[in-house]
Amino acid sequence: MKIKSIIVDDEKHGRENLAGILRQHCPDVIISGEADSVNDAISLIRQHQPDLVFLDIEMPKANGFQLLEHFKEVNFEVIFVTAYDSYAIKAIRFSAADYILKPINYKELKSAVERVAERIHLKEENERIKELHRNIQQPENPRIGLPIGDRIEFIDVIKIIHCRGEGNYSHVYLEDGNHVLVAKTLIEFEELLQEHGFIRTHKSHLVNLKHVNAYVINGGALRLSNGEKVAVSRRRKERILKMLKG
Repeated sequence: MKIKSIIVDDEKHGRENLAGILRQHCPDVIISGEADSVNDAISLIRQHQPDLVFLDIEMPKANGFQLLEHFKEVNFEVIFVTAYDSYAIKAIRFSAADYILKPINYKELKSAVERVAERIHLKEENERIKELHRNIQQPENPRIGLPIGDRIEFIDVIKIIHCRGEGNYSHVYLEDGNHVLVAKTLIEFEELLQEHGFIRTHKSHLVNLKHVNAYVINGGALRLSNGEKVAVSRRRKERILKMLKG
């Protein structure tokens, strides 16, 4: 399946480097045009109606996120290509969107293109970009994309009670009583959620402090809003009690 694409990057060598790697390792990606600014990119996208846009985030005058705001419906896939930026990367990861870091690793690029190709083939609506918009605008109350089976389900972070790790997977317990098994490690969840009131209580548990009802002294555990008890390890006890006291 041929994928019609556009490269958006204000640096010429960045566009040339990406185009060269795509030609060598992703021959199904056809480059229909290149743009060095948001305004030029908007015109190209409307002209060519691409399947995929490779989008740099940091550009003069307007960034990649602002480009997407010009489209009422984002009916193309996006792979963000960016130098490391903690705020941008965290927003992208929350939204389960695809990104690769500069300098570009061809294996990571190839994997991202393969994921996008599958979504294009299935003609999925690009919910990831909609959620990315929302998370950029409302960083204090994000939604997180959870890979469940063959779909991505978006959940308000505040509705997660706790996560329990099991190897390369995590059980995510929600305030509506449901729980889902997600293909993410507990460490990945901790990296994303620790800034939103989540704390590791045990090697296997990550807890949302907003859902803690009490600390049970006898047994050293937290009682959560869903009635469950979660163990607190001895080395983490002091820090957790301090956080609960505010």
